[in-house]
Amino acid sequence: MQQPIRIVSHSNSRLFADAIPGHFATNHSHINYYIDMSEIKHNMSMAIEAARSIAFRYSGVSIDTLLCLEGTEYIGAYVARALASSGIGSMNTHKNIYLVEPDVNVNGQFMFADNLRPMVEHRNALIMVNTASTGQTLSQARECIEYYGGRVAGYAALFSNITELDSKPVFSLFSGEDFPHYHNFVRGKNCPACAAGVPLDAIVTPRGYTKL
Repeated sequence: MQQPIRIVSHSNSRLFADAIPGHFATNHSHINYYIDMSEIKHNMSMAIEAARSIAFRYSGVSIDTLLCLEGTEYIGAYVARALASSGIGSMNTHKNIYLVEPDVNVNGQFMFADNLRPMVEHRNALIMVNTASTGQTLSQARECIEYYGGRVAGYAALFSNITELDSKPVFSLFSGEDFPHYHNFVRGKNCPACAAGVPLDAIVTPRGYTKL
């Protein structure tokens, strides 16, 4: 792996992320950059700043529930607080907003325990993820919300390589355009590094990466 490149968010100049060039594998694709969101997810001041940007974007959308995936639950708590405050003129002011995280069954599908179902059923949910490279996780989360009788109010990602899903915009703090020559190859197909015999540098998970 090479030295990281620091990138400032196009949505908020107070936020930054480090892009590490290399050959990485995720659950769904091969990528040539690992986008490190550790500071934003685990540093309180950065998490609050990220939450403000997300909350401002969705201040005009009715939101009852935040579905937090891939380690975004801390930011989600700040998003809920910002949406429910009176400071940004949100239509969710003083609303009691739920934060939920689904379980994953043996088939890799998202599911909710019975005690959490009322927090999703008949409610408008904002889906939050760490990374949306292909949109597969967002699609899976949408199917889960709809299966339990909820409605998708919007999508938010710390990093997204897609701009919309099912005619709904995907709001992100960083995009593929922010990183020089970012590429993502679904399930490794047509990956030039693989074709050249370059071994993987690391396996990427929602929590970070593990070197090989």
